[in-house]
Amino acid sequence: MEAKMKSIKGIGFFLFVAIIFASCKNAGFKTTPAGVQYRLFDGGSKDSTKIGEVLKMNQTIRVSGSGDSLLHSTYGGMPFFTQVQALPSMPAIYAPDAIYALLKKGDSAVVILSVDSLLKRGQLQEAQLPPFVKKSDELVYTFKVLDVIKDEKAARQAFQNELGAEGERQIEQQESNSAAFEKSGEKQKQIAVVADYLKKKSISATRTPMGVFVKMDNPGSGAQVATGKEVTVKYTGRTLNGDRPFDSNIITAEISTDGGDIPGLEEGLKQFKQGGKGVIYIPGFLAYTHDVPSNAPFKAFEPLYFEVEIQKVADAAKSGK
Repeated sequence: MEAKMKSIKGIGFFLFVAIIFASCKNAGFKTTPAGVQYRLFDGGSKDSTKIGEVLKMNQTIRVSGSGDSLLHSTYGGMPFFTQVQALPSMPAIYAPDAIYALLKKGDSAVVILSVDSLLKRGQLQEAQLPPFVKKSDELVYTFKVLDVIKDEKAARQAFQNELGAEGERQIEQQESNSAAFEKSGEKQKQIAVVADYLKKKSISATRTPMGVFVKMDNPGSGAQVATGKEVTVKYTGRTLNGDRPFDSNIITAEISTDGGDIPGLEEGLKQFKQGGKGVIYIPGFLAYTHDVPSNAPFKAFEPLYFEVEIQKVADAAKSGK
């Protein structure tokens, strides 16, 4: 309920800002020496913010101009923490940081940056702009100050508390999504796609409890691949659709508790020991579900398979040693 209320409040403030722009372009805005446009909304606190103190805020970032796109929002998630820094007078900074020292607990703010100015200053590269962002557009930031933390130790603790809460929210969301996915029948459909592929190709493979299929050419005879182990793997990744190779390499990585970017690959690797060799067939929901590599010949939730050879299994190095 609290996360929902935060989201509603965030949308309310977002719409309020939109109304300001619609009624009178940038009315009531001030401008810093570098050209940063901003407007503050007083939250009633009399305590000024000092250099070195930490702002805990909700934040939104959107593109305004040729279109209107929300790029980022902390509402309903982890707040944005930033330490107020002493800023150089020359060159004057062209970033939201320019107004942080003006903010107090309870305040709200809107900051506007010109995409064209960011390009001219070299803070953005035109070749790296998403297709929906034009030179004539503006980046509009909104802030709501939840707290001003005076002590650095207290700020670190507050950050860790929010980080823990965000982790719990993500786990709850993942469990909710997983339950909905299971109920929809889509999970079994995606597993069936891989099973049908194997049947058509006359490939004999064993299914794991998660729904990954493993063709075991050689199980290996060394140390078992397991969570917390560091594994060196020679692999070639291919799409199930068309058997197109998309990556081939030798990597050394730790087997994580969350399955990493490709949970199905780690699940499959755990079936082998050092020296093992085989093929891991992965349904789409256990492959790339987000952050698909650029220029990849596949989309999110597309089934993949990996030809693997386990070259080494060792204890992962402990951090701090």
